[in-house]
Amino acid sequence: MERNAVFLVYTLIEQSECVSDCHALYATLEGAKAAMDREIEGARENFNKGEVLHDLERLYEFRTEDGYGFTVGIDEMRPL
Repeated sequence: MERNAVFLVYTLIEQSECVSDCHALYATLEGAKAAMDREIEGARENFNKGEVLHDLERLYEFRTEDGYGFTVGIDEMRPL
């Protein structure tokens, strides 16, 4: 019996003295990619200037000069 994959979208935001994270599961990669795009757009609103360190299909990382920023990614998971 083949087991279907699920896709975990994770977001980590590091700002001043705060660290925040969230996770959500999606049944399809397309749904996860759309959620990733929404998370990136929302997180960018918290930061003015900075640099994109990674912009890959399943990983996006942005940092300011202070080292604050956010990471959004997708992990594929298969039940055991």
